[in-house]
Amino acid sequence: MHRPTRQHQHLSQKLAQKQQRSAQSSRKPGRKTKRWGKWITQYAPLVAGADAAAPAES
Repeated sequence: MHRPTRQHQHLSQKLAQKQQRSAQSSRKPGRKTKRWGKWITQYAPLVAGADAAAPAES
């Protein structure tokens, strides 16, 4: 998991855009959307750990 904060941020933006598009066309979420949602939950603890460690290093 390289650069988890950036990856988490990118995935959350990507997922939000995808969900917005599917809501407009009233489609069910597909494989990628579900996969991205799972990845976001997996990256969340890493991001929380990185944010907590960053001020301590400064």
